[in-house]
Amino acid sequence: MAKTILLILTVFCCTTVLAQNGYLLLKKGEKSVQHYWKDMHLTFQTGNRQWITGIITKISNDSFYLTQEIIRYHLMGSDTLHFSGFKFSLRDVYALPTKREEIVYDNDQVRVILGHEKFVWVRNGFIFQVGGAGYVGLNIINSLVRKEPPFAKNNLTGLGIGTAVFLIGMALHLKFDPYIHLGKKYRLECVTIPGIP
Repeated sequence: MAKTILLILTVFCCTTVLAQNGYLLLKKGEKSVQHYWKDMHLTFQTGNRQWITGIITKISNDSFYLTQEIIRYHLMGSDTLHFSGFKFSLRDVYALPTKREEIVYDNDQVRVILGHEKFVWVRNGFIFQVGGAGYVGLNIINSLVRKEPPFAKNNLTGLGIGTAVFLIGMALHLKFDPYIHLGKKYRLECVTIPGIP
């Protein structure tokens, strides 16, 4: 009887220890998008909109442990600081950067900025805003130089087009989001692999 209890306790302890190994899986709907394994870098935004980056040290059923990393740059190079022992639940992760964003350090704080994205100024509406505002401004200045009323009937079509282009740019800017927000479209899961030390 004692041997059976000892065997059951041993199996239980082994399964508990082994169940803490696995990976984090980012899914879009039912499609896997990205895997994060132990000893990989992970950058994410918490619910209070603070960015954190570090190395995953352990993954359990609904949480992960992270050694936070901070890089300080100075004239002679850089120093890397590591702070271990941080535990995060999957509910703590609000957003993740896409592969195109860049991670920078500013006064020991992590920031995620636009990186090498193609057509980012078109996608975020900046070009449309500048073009529309410039067209309207140029139209008004030309009317004033010619001593014509800027909002005359023959000038309203050009002003309307410029305003419409500017408003399209504003709509694109409000819709643009370079980050992966967890929620309806994306979700993060912990996948445990029993049997791997």
